Formats: sequence, structure tokens, C-alpha cells
Amino acid sequence: MENNFFQKNNPKRQKLIKPLTHLDTPQEIANSIALQGDALQIKDLPVQLKMSQDDVMNYIKDIKHLQRCLRTALQLELSTIPPYLCGLYTIKEGSNVEAAALIRSVVVEEMLHMILVSNILNAITDPKSIKKGEKLFNVKDIIPSYPTFLPGDIRPVVPEGAPAFKVHLLKFSKEALEEFSTIERPSDPNAPITKNFDSIGQFYEAIRYGLERLNRESEGKIFKGDPKRQITPEHYYGSGGKITKVTNYEEAEEAIDEIVGQGEGIDGTIATDHVMFGEDIEYAHYFKFQEISYGRMYSANDTNFQMPVRSVPTGRPFTVSWSSVYNMKANPKMKDYKDNPELLQKAIDFNKVYVTLLNNINDAVSGHPDLLIKGIAVMYDLKYKALELLNIPLANGECAGPTFEYVEV
Repeated sequence: MENNFFQKNNPKRQKLIKPLTHLDTPQEIANSIALQGDALQIKDLPVQLKMSQDDVMNYIKDIKHLQRCLRTALQLELSTIPPYLCGLYTIKEGSNVEAAALIRSVVVEEMLHMILVSNILNAITDPKSIKKGEKLFNVKDIIPSYPTFLPGDIRPVVPEGAPAFKVHLLKFSKEALEEFSTIERPSDPNAPITKNFDSIGQFYEAIRYGLERLNRESEGKIFKGDPKRQITPEHYYGSGGKITKVTNYEEAEEAIDEIVGQGEGIDGTIATDHVMFGEDIEYAHYFKFQEISYGRMYSANDTNFQMPVRSVPTGRPFTVSWSSVYNMKANPKMKDYKDNPELLQKAIDFNKVYVTLLNNINDAVSGHPDLLIKGIAVMYDLKYKALELLNIPLANGECAGPTFEYVEV
């Protein structure tokens, strides 16, 4: 069904990210203030962002800095896909059906986010600055090496005394679900202020402020990109949200709302003209991972109240088996397989398919949008290559796994 979270004219729509108070409607501002009031009553503490609001608002310095941040956003979105795929691929066939479906839907949406970020970046890139044959991004440069910090100087809050958060490639497990939830967790309103973003949403909020300010100062002239480099709905057949063609600030803001809304979600009880929790609604990634962690779906009366860690699903239970998985070695590398030529070749073959997928996406957002569907189709080959690795035992009772590293193709 159509995603109803982003209907700007729907008075019941909740803001998905902190509002730009000088731009949003009075109703949206009132909603935000009311929710902040609820949070204050719960905690009796001032609502704070990890990075101060002034720092967030003034983070973007100029158009070049904005473009660099959007390229970082591409790497950020990509950095989440391999860990989610490892969680998905290590679930054995026929088990954890609901969990697999939830993780699969998140992966599809993360790929959508890469497309939306690319549309925004293309929209603010002067065609005259693009050399003939130049791609939007460098595939080799944006592939992370795991374990990795989240790109964009994002440092999610961790328990006191714990090391700074890094993303690992893990089998489907409680540890992996905790990692997934940490990646997608909304900004903690009571966290102490530092110079780091504490959530993906806060990083995108800085981009949103930068877009708004630079657009206002240039009277809309930052949006001078080539429309032919935009991915539009007819080029994308996935079910993971909607493609937004970006030619102006309003469309860029809508694209960011889609990204953050799908990741961190919304505040308070969700009600639109058509759906509530538990009624054929597509939840944000954080809440999908909470469903898996608790082994329960959300129900119509479950709420967030700007305190995601308090949002416990109370709906229909489903089976989660932590043992029905391939015992994949954590953070596998091709160098781990150097003494087994056959295994190493399978790892290389997997990475060739992975790099081909990213190359196809890069080609699509670099002026050949019709090629996008070709890239999506490669995802099927990726799964089968991963399963070949997961069925190869290692000496210590673990099994091999996909490494998601760059190779030449």
C-alpha cells in the first residue's frame, strides 16, 4: 500500500526529524513542542541533542561542503547494507521467516536511500563541473572495511565505559540485532552535548539545514543539476518506499524525510487517515529491529513518545530462533582464506558480484537511469554466492562468509 507517512497536507502526520522551526507549519511546531513536553514529563530533564542545535544548524559551510556531506551520506547508507545482508543470509532456509522478511525490507530501503541521496547530490551539481564520463561516486572509495565507524562522524550513544560504536559483519544473533538497533536509533534527547552526531537522523538534519540556508541565500540557484541524471519512479520497481525526483528544495526535503522516516521513525502514537500501528503499516527500521529482538509485532496502541528505548512491541508474537543460523565467522576477510585457494576464489567471486551491483547503481545515477533495474537484479546472484561461502566449514566450528570487499571487475 502507499506509504502515508509523508503526506504534507495530512494534519495527523508527525514530523520525522527535528523541525526547522522557521519553516514548518504552526501545527507541526505545536506537535513537536507537545511531544517535547511529554519527554520532559517523563525524564524531568532538558531536551538536548548530542551535537548542539546551533552546531547542527551551522554545520554545512558552503555548497562544496554540502556536496562532500552528501557523498559521505552515500557511504553511510552503503555501510549499513553488508551487516544487514549478513544477518539475512545467515538465517537458514525455512526458519525465522518473519525476521528474514523484516531485514530484507530494510535492505531494499537502504538501497532506496542511496538513490535518494544521489538525486539530491545530482540536483545541486552543476553539469558544467562534471567531466565527460565522470561518475557520481567512486565505488572503491565508498566501500568500508569492517569493523568500521559510521561515516559522517556519527557516534551513537553506548553504555558508559564501552568502546566507541563500530559496525561489524555478524551472523543473525542477539548481538547483531543490538548492532542494527544502535545504527538506526534516534538521537537521545538527554545525551550530553559533544561535537559528534549521535544518530543518522541528526546528520541528515544538518544536511537539511544546509540545503535550506544555501537555497535561501542563492534564491534557489543551487538547484542547477541535470534532470537527466535523476532517478524517477519509472526506473525503480522496488517496494521499499518512493523515489523522489529532486529539482528544488521542497523535493530535497521530501527525500530526506523519506530517508530519516524509514530509518528512525516517528514520535508518538501514529495515526494517519488510513493506518495506525499494527494495520499494514511499514515501520521504520529501528522499530522493525525491535520487533525481531522482542519476537513480537507492534500493535495499534504501541507508542514511541520520543523515547525509542521505551517502545516495546506488544502485538502478535512470532518465533525467533537464534540457533537456526549459519555460524559465520565475524568480520571475514579475503586474507583469511589465503591458505584455501578454492575458498578464496569463492570470496572473490562474491565480491565481483557486489562490486558489479555498486557499479550498476553508480552508472544509473550518473546519467543512465534505465540501468538501475539491472543493478537490482544482481542482488539475486549476490545471495547465491553468499550461500556458497556459508556452506564451507572452517576449522574452528565456524563457517566462511561474504567479505564485502572491493575487487576489480
